[in-house]
Amino acid sequence: MSQPAERPSLKKILQMFEFKSEDLNKTFREAVAQKLIPPPLSQRKGPFVHEYYPMEEIHHIGRHLGFLKKWPTPMSLAFFTTKGGVLKTTLTLNFARMLALHGLKVLVIGLDMQGDVTRALGYQEEADENLPLDQMIEASLKTPGLYEYFAGRAKLEEVIVELSSHLHLIPETAELAALNDQLFNVNRREYWLLEKVIKPLRQNYDCILMDCSPNWNRLATNALVACDALVSPLECKINNFRNFKIFESFIGEFRKEMGLKFSQFFIPTLFSGQKKLSMDIRHWYHANLGECLKNGLRETTISEEASALNLSLVEHAPTSAAALEMKEILAEVMEALQEKQASSVDILLQKGQPQNIRHTRLS
Repeated sequence: MSQPAERPSLKKILQMFEFKSEDLNKTFREAVAQKLIPPPLSQRKGPFVHEYYPMEEIHHIGRHLGFLKKWPTPMSLAFFTTKGGVLKTTLTLNFARMLALHGLKVLVIGLDMQGDVTRALGYQEEADENLPLDQMIEASLKTPGLYEYFAGRAKLEEVIVELSSHLHLIPETAELAALNDQLFNVNRREYWLLEKVIKPLRQNYDCILMDCSPNWNRLATNALVACDALVSPLECKINNFRNFKIFESFIGEFRKEMGLKFSQFFIPTLFSGQKKLSMDIRHWYHANLGECLKNGLRETTISEEASALNLSLVEHAPTSAAALEMKEILAEVMEALQEKQASSVDILLQKGQPQNIRHTRLS
């Protein structure tokens, strides 16, 4: 995973995985002694010894000591709401990196024509303004995306970029707009993403995350059909509060029309304890939405700093209030999905179908 500090200290790494005031140091030392986790590397700095892990090794700690555990069957999550600037891509980034750091195999599919999640994950570098236009165009065409796969010009595996051993990406490209338009001419157009992308890749990943545009378009409806869970941030400001009613109506009608049974999570975002209206709106969400998480994500510059570094909040500032909120959000969503999966697995076992459990999609 790309980040400026490729060798974070052991202290910071343990802070990343600590949850609800637990101290992991003793547990970590025991796991190393039992050879469950490789020992840290060390470097002497004057009288002190600096213990650290390369980024590519941190998933060993997350898998054994982290607060997120792998679920029984693969999951697909869509991040979508019809309002921009509400931390939708920030949540996708945080889910992707933290799940990967816990040893889960994660694929992010960028479905926003603005390319936000591709940039957030550090794959798309800023264009060199000194290059001639023809060279910039040629460079941009070297990255195949979903449209190239749709048009038969690339295989599915050729549009997947490996960011790390546990985090892969299908990056957004400019041709997403063409894909969105041409899906209109496809039979079962709402099922293209599910049938042609998600199902073929499901067995290769523990979790597939789809970052949608804040527009009600064909790519968004494909993501809704393909997801096991919908994650929707709700900004604690009056404009988003007004927008929510329309969004909720659209989702409800589409869900009923298509017979969809995905889980739904609303996450209050950008609230401020110093603003009465902001807190009133947050309280309304909690009081009136059964799918609203107990925890939310406050308005803070730390979130912007982390995203600028292509990092999760927990990696950037593991002991900050915002990072603790993000841990709570991740834990709450994971726990709810694990409970749903467990009940689905029990039903399958009762029906005598254990052989299909690994590849069953929740309904």
